[in-house]
Order: sequence, then C-alpha cells, then structure tokens
Amino acid sequence: MTLRRALVGCAVAVLLSSACSDPGLTPGGGESSSSDDLTACERERVAAALGLGDATELSLPLDPADEPLADIARDICALDSGTPRSVTTPDTRVRSPAQERDAALPAALVRAPALFDPDDSPPGDDPALDELWVVCGQGSASACNALLYESPAGSDYEAFAFSCGGRENLHCSVLLGDPGADAGLLGIEFDPESPAPGNIPELDGWWAACGDGSSRACSQLVLSAPGGSAYASFGWTCGGRTTRDCVLLVGDDGAPPALAGRSPQDPPPGDDEYLDQLWERCGAADAPACRDLATFGPPGSDYERYALSCGWRAVRACARLFAELATN
Repeated sequence: MTLRRALVGCAVAVLLSSACSDPGLTPGGGESSSSDDLTACERERVAAALGLGDATELSLPLDPADEPLADIARDICALDSGTPRSVTTPDTRVRSPAQERDAALPAALVRAPALFDPDDSPPGDDPALDELWVVCGQGSASACNALLYESPAGSDYEAFAFSCGGRENLHCSVLLGDPGADAGLLGIEFDPESPAPGNIPELDGWWAACGDGSSRACSQLVLSAPGGSAYASFGWTCGGRTTRDCVLLVGDDGAPPALAGRSPQDPPPGDDEYLDQLWERCGAADAPACRDLATFGPPGSDYERYALSCGWRAVRACARLFAELATN
C-alpha cells in the first residue's frame, strides 16, 4: 500500500471516529464544496484528521486531494449539531474544476486511487486488457489511456486506468510524465489552451469549442478533420487532455454533426473483404471488432471513422458505450 493511501485512510478513520454510531451518515454524502469557508468545528475535525496540533495549523484552501476530508467533516459537524446537511439543498459555494468533474463521475472512479496500487495484479478476465494493466501499473501513460479506452464500464480495468494505475485521478501524461502516442498523432503535445492552426476556419471553431470542454466538438474534429492532422489529433486527445474517452472526462453535450444521417446499419464500403467483415461486426456492437477496424482501416477512411464512432454511434470507448447501451 502506498504511503499516500495509508495517510488518507487514517485521516478518514479519525474523522469518522465519533460518527460511526450513526448508520445513516454517509461520508461525503452532502454536496462537495470549497474548503476555504470551514466552520470552527469542521476545521478542528480536518486538522485532527491530518495529524495537526490544532486548527490554527490548518492551511486553507486544502490540497484538492484532501477535499474529501472537508466534506466528511461538514457531514459530521452537521450531524453533531442535529441538522444534517441534505443532499437536495443547493450549495452556493464555488467548486473547483476537479470537484465539478468528480461530482459527475461514478463513485467507483472517484475512489479508484484508494482502491488500487500500481503493482496490483490484473483481474485476469481479458489477456489484452491484463497486459495493458501491467504496463499502466509500471508507469506508462499511453498504456493507461489505452486501457481506459478499451475497458468495460464499471470494471476494475476502467477504475485502474482512470486512476493512472492506482496513483491519482489526474491526466496520466501529466502525472507520469509519459505523453506517449496519445499526446498527439503528430508527436505534438497539446493542452486545452493550444491555439488552433488557423488553416480551416470551420475546424478552428470546433477546435476552440473542444478546448473549452465540448466533447461534441472534439468528436467532430475526430470525424471531419483530415486524418493525421493537428485538428484530428487535438480532437482525439480531447483537447490535449490525453484521454480517449472525452465524454467520460468532460461530459456529453450531444452528437457531432458528422454523425447526422449515419446508422450502424450502413453497408460497408466494399473495398476490402476483411475490413468489411470487421465493419459488420462493429455495427453489431462487437467492441474488439471496432478496435481492429480502427487499427487496420486506412487513416482518414470511412472504415477508420466508422470504427472510431463505434459504428456511427458516438466517438466513445466502444466497450464502455456498448455496455451502457446494453443496460438501457
């Protein structure tokens, strides 16, 4: 177990020590919020959890990694006062981008860094994913990103990849210092503030929207920009955020125009018998077939774009998308 995980576990235990008698208390059950306006009770709880002498030693705002402690402290202090916070009560305090992201993510992903260690053994359910798991644990950002793209929704594979191998819920290339192939198809490292190339006005507009956090715009770049261009690379990396599932990271704001009028039942191009077979299997919600079609389809071709859009459905991680569709 990592030192960080051990410290956080102990801190949570200290915070909960006087509240365990109430089975109705759910840690973090209230709205997540900024830690710069803690009450005296809450400051004392957090200071004790962090091993400080008293609340005067507490530095605010808290490190983002310690924000969950503040949320637990709020719930405990509210419970002690007899007025538990309601999850339906609007919280007017400003949340950081990381808190906004975590609020929209499944709880299993938010908790992932505390559930895994980099040297944990893979689940053993899929040899290809197991291999990516091991390499991700060894510190390869590109392997973590590839594992995230291929993993079924709600699986340990997904949580391990999202936490960069049980480390932190950060962009793995930033955390691990290994941009790899996913930092840009041209070997260029982007970030959301990178300026558009300025060569194609329409694509420049989608670039700006992608950088602002629109998964729809990033998907449009993937599907409409020239293959191998900076535009396509920026869209593929979710505006330089280095994840292959933009919707998972920034949310879903609709299908891109490039998918209008398209259908999973569209017939294959007919240019290559093997690729046509992969096309049909991808259209039938076969995630490995979509992956292989993306690998072997000519760059910029309809074969590749059909694969990247999971059969003209959405530019998503196909294994996750198909799992979601199967449960709806």
